[in-house]
Amino acid sequence: MRYNLNLNESVHRMIAAPTRSGKSYFIGACVEEMYRQKHPFIILDTKCRNHLGLAALRSVKLIQINSDYAYNWDKINKYPYVLCVPTLKTRTEDLINIYRGLLDTLFMADGERIILLEECHNYNKSSNSPDPLLELIAREGAGRKKLVWFITQRLQNFPKLLWAQCGYTYIFRHNIPQDIKYLEAGIPNFTEINQKLQPHDVYVWNHGATQAAPESCIIKAKDVIRKTKHLG
Repeated sequence: MRYNLNLNESVHRMIAAPTRSGKSYFIGACVEEMYRQKHPFIILDTKCRNHLGLAALRSVKLIQINSDYAYNWDKINKYPYVLCVPTLKTRTEDLINIYRGLLDTLFMADGERIILLEECHNYNKSSNSPDPLLELIAREGAGRKKLVWFITQRLQNFPKLLWAQCGYTYIFRHNIPQDIKYLEAGIPNFTEINQKLQPHDVYVWNHGATQAAPESCIIKAKDVIRKTKHLG
């Protein structure tokens, strides 16, 4: 990764991208940087293969989630780097409920943790009704050193209340007019910015840009480089 992610900043982050935009490749590069800088992380994936390549990183604990198994989350929380993936037979609804139990344990635990939450829109009843646990983590997590990376293909279905708690949003090129219109309402000049984005480029929107913080910018696809195998 040839871009400084500013991982020492205590902020939540959003990654919003259409399907097949290069999102999982970008996330993999970000996770490699977390690993390089020794920031403990946990990936709560909703697909079996998306991030499996990251299991090649030494000390990453791979956990296959099965709805028929009772997990000891306190034990799992002792691993600094964790990748959770569902089995083929695990339904999304069951998976989300299992992950809620893990999120509760993570929130209450001591120490730093970056939580990468795939398909985060699935946790909420609607875009106007945020999940109570996610709302709690969004409001209080930074103070407990629990930073969430919300990841979604459907930003319109994700509560604005949670999105507003983020410090950075990473956006890939969008092609559907209603998606562009929605993003334009929240991000200044997004239509113009979107036209400049090439395939796999990433626009970084700094929610609170100041003289002390980097301005918003575009990460070019060629600058997103990862070492682990991309399987997504």
